[in-house]
Amino acid sequence: MKTNDDLNRRFITYMANLIYYNSINYDKKRRMKDSRFQLTLDTDQNIDSALLSVYDSESVPPNLKDHIADHSLYQAYESLSAQQQQILSFAYVQGLNDKEIARILGVSQQNVSKHRLKALTKLRNLITEGDDYNGG
Repeated sequence: MKTNDDLNRRFITYMANLIYYNSINYDKKRRMKDSRFQLTLDTDQNIDSALLSVYDSESVPPNLKDHIADHSLYQAYESLSAQQQQILSFAYVQGLNDKEIARILGVSQQNVSKHRLKALTKLRNLITEGDDYNGG
């Protein structure tokens, strides 16, 4: 009988700790999500103008090359493959993560991550080589 009571006590303690720590983790995740994705409608602006600024797809060009002002960076970007350019545009203009980009392109998330990192490394190398070549 004593072992059965001991087993029940250990099980109840385990479940209580499980619930306690899961609730703490849930609160941390919720606070992190709330701090990262704040509501844009909590301002004093007119709601219609706020909605237009958030959902107006014409206001931001979808291609990253339309946002590049530096000539050497533009040339380096043009040397990337079309897939690398598309992945960088999805990631940095549209703000999509690797999983969302992979779903759109129909490839694996690891493939997207590999191409994005390879493209960034190539851009970094081309720009630093260009700076060294230009004396800067």
